[in-house]
Amino acid sequence: MKLPPIRNQEKPPSNQKFPVLPVLLGTIGILAIIGLVILLGQGMPQLAVPGATATPLVPTMSIPTPDCGSPTLTLGTATFQVQNLTPAPDGSLPVPPDTSGIAYWVEGTNTNHVFVLSPTPENLSMASGLTAGTTAKATWKNCNSTSYSLSAPESDVMNVSDLPDQSLDGIIVFIPSDSSGNGILVKGELTEEQISTVDTPAPGELEIQANIGLLETTTSSNGTTIRIGVSINNYGESPFTLSDSEVSLFQEDSAALAMISSEPPLPKEIAAGTTETLYFTFPRPASPTATLKILTIEYDIEGY
Repeated sequence: MKLPPIRNQEKPPSNQKFPVLPVLLGTIGILAIIGLVILLGQGMPQLAVPGATATPLVPTMSIPTPDCGSPTLTLGTATFQVQNLTPAPDGSLPVPPDTSGIAYWVEGTNTNHVFVLSPTPENLSMASGLTAGTTAKATWKNCNSTSYSLSAPESDVMNVSDLPDQSLDGIIVFIPSDSSGNGILVKGELTEEQISTVDTPAPGELEIQANIGLLETTTSSNGTTIRIGVSINNYGESPFTLSDSEVSLFQEDSAALAMISSEPPLPKEIAAGTTETLYFTFPRPASPTATLKILTIEYDIEGY
């Protein structure tokens, strides 16, 4: 068998030129890849994609909250710093026996507030000197405050197991005299509530700063309507307007009673730095108590 003849391989001529452009493009490509790796390591900038909607950067906006520092309780001419007091598991109130200048707020009493004072000679003397009609005022960290008209002090027993009804607005100040729960008890009815901000406003909206006080409640001669008087003091720097929708009266079953009339008529603008007295007439509620709501403030109405 004969093998096919071996052919001599041709060598390229020595003067043949290699293509320069592909080599140059290849070098550029390698450099581009190296640059891409470096950019990824340092954080690649985002490029806009055609047709995509760019999300704008929105700066964070913080709305300052009023801060009046430590809460305080004023009883007549005496002022106390407020500290929290957690009831003991057995229902007792573990108030320190010798702390002056401190009023302990009993946790869980958010509407009908209970404060306990240490049985020091100064506190006992202060409590015994309170008379019916003395004003008490609680001022909280957010600058909101509530004012009360106190009754005369009396000897009574206070225990967590029978804390006051939290559906009512009021105050109780207690000074224990022994470990069995006996002591001096002072009660108070809400007369005024001061609010620093009504419904935290969105940026650009009006901030309302007002004192709202309940003046009187009278029943008509025929017994079909009640007339409720309130005072509203605008201590802010801007006027605000009170409208019909911001005043309401609810019976115990949460049924709303439509306002019959108001004096002066609503809507009513209350100028900055002024106090307005307004009277609202409603149908007489069928329930023994009702709730009047003005802006975000609620008052329990009874005895009509």
